[in-house]
Amino acid sequence: MSTSDLLVTPAQRDRAVEILKEMYADGRLDHAEFDTRLELALKARTRAELNSTFDGLVSRPVPTYAPAAFTRPAPVQRYSGDGRGMGTVAHWLGYPTFFVGPAIVVATAGQKNPGVRKHAVEALNFQLSAFGAFALLGIMTGVTEGFTGFLFPILGILWFILTGIGGLATAVGSNFRYPFTLRLIK
Repeated sequence: MSTSDLLVTPAQRDRAVEILKEMYADGRLDHAEFDTRLELALKARTRAELNSTFDGLVSRPVPTYAPAAFTRPAPVQRYSGDGRGMGTVAHWLGYPTFFVGPAIVVATAGQKNPGVRKHAVEALNFQLSAFGAFALLGIMTGVTEGFTGFLFPILGILWFILTGIGGLATAVGSNFRYPFTLRLIK
């Protein structure tokens, strides 16, 4: 089976019609010849029949591909990088500074890079939630005369592990969200 025996697609017929219209617009075809060739192109079933509509006009056959649709390019982002480095720093600054370090990152580098801001705000909200949980547990321990004091190490270990996981997840490019977090800062 030769390629001239292959059936044509509607896209190939449409492209042939476009070429004939261009030729008519350029004055290379008169109206009667345009109508005749247009009818042949629309009735063509095989490549040979479709190519015969151009006999004596062009040396190239109709392309066998459908033209790709135009897509707009993505908008240019105003920052470079995804903020993983400073985002990781923001999470891990919770170890020595609790919520102060992430707040400083939000106020400085977070103003210039939305990726850094996203990670730093998540770290800040977690550290503020953890601070609130420690304060609430301290009040409860005082009210219950030390009965709930055993929860301090559990809360501390949970805080330590989640802070580390947040930094590691940001370093590898994940959109990490802390569990048990009040998102006070947007």
